[in-house]
Amino acid sequence: MRLISLRSRWPVLVAFSAGLLLSPFLKPLWMQAVILVAQDRYASLVYKCDSAMKEHLLAKLALSRKATERHVANLEAAELALVDCQDYDLFQKRLLQFGLSENELSLMRLNAIEERAPNLQDVVRIHEIRF
Repeated sequence: MRLISLRSRWPVLVAFSAGLLLSPFLKPLWMQAVILVAQDRYASLVYKCDSAMKEHLLAKLALSRKATERHVANLEAAELALVDCQDYDLFQKRLLQFGLSENELSLMRLNAIEERAPNLQDVVRIHEIRF
């Protein structure tokens, strides 16, 4: 086996060293780019999942009060709508794979809520479960 000389390793060592030096500065830029690209879709999925969960709860409560065919049909439809929550969960997992933290995802969720609710009363209304 031939030994590789130090001269042929020089570009690799320079690239490796540059990566080590620049990585602390490039990571925040990468995170901001991922957030910028994903925010709109994430906001949409947050809203859809939240709505689906509220509708599911309301359908279950209605069925528990009075079991009618209409209430059963409403519950089945609400259960189908929970697929939106699976889409939300899968997209969230993908964002975690791209390096976002739970804190960054939380901030994205809050931004999604504030986007749809310009004042505090609207934020409360969005989170409130009425039955």
